[in-house]
Amino acid sequence: MISQYFIGGMMPDSANPVQQPQTIIEIRPYRGGWQCYEGPGVQPYWNREHAKEDAIGYATARAKFGRGQIRVLRPDRSVERAIDFNQRQTHR
Repeated sequence: MISQYFIGGMMPDSANPVQQPQTIIEIRPYRGGWQCYEGPGVQPYWNREHAKEDAIGYATARAKFGRGQIRVLRPDRSVERAIDFNQRQTHR
């Protein structure tokens, strides 16, 4: 018997009892440059002319798999923009 939850051999996300946790990667100002904060121990830092763009590029490359969002923060820690891992960008 085939489960009603399987569609084309795949289980839709809504029927999947164990979903991946959402990952948040923050791009934030740090010591005159920009830091890409993924978690403790994963915090590369850029401080050259295109540091912010380099940090976003690094985060985009790291975010190829899974669910989550890249959040670019302002100096006051508010969200300047958010980029879903599937590359849809939202502005705040």
